[in-house]
Amino acid sequence: MKSVSQNSKISERMPNNKILIRKAQYEDIENIAELDAYVFYENAWSTESFTRELDLHFSQLFVAEIDNKFAGFVLAWFIADEVQLLRIAVLPIFQRYKVGTLLVQHVINHAKKQNKIELEVADTNTSAIKFYTSLGFYSVGFRKNYYRFDNAILMEKIIHHEN
Repeated sequence: MKSVSQNSKISERMPNNKILIRKAQYEDIENIAELDAYVFYENAWSTESFTRELDLHFSQLFVAEIDNKFAGFVLAWFIADEVQLLRIAVLPIFQRYKVGTLLVQHVINHAKKQNKIELEVADTNTSAIKFYTSLGFYSVGFRKNYYRFDNAILMEKIIHHEN
């Protein structure tokens, strides 16, 4: 993967390209870990952590591709009647083109037995809070000093299954 902060002309023609969401493979882990480090800095997960996620039966790791190029990822745990959204990140050149929205929607579409999806977000991350709110998430709690330097807002969204 090229440097995640590198500019590209791809974003100018992005709306015409199809976004593919698929299950992550071991070959994707390097790109996932590099993007995670770029987005989450000190709170980044290791390559080994993401590799272990592929082997957990309740864990689902998906990647987004545009023109066969890695664009982002989402990691969620499907446990009992809820989904826990653990990680989501999109390369900067692909942001604002609904890649994150499609990743979250893909997770929700895989929630066959789950009735809600939950997440934690840093209270200082206003763009992420706005993003999740636009998708129908709402605040249900607060965790003081959850992250190294930030508090967390707990958010959830009820999943409505069509019968």
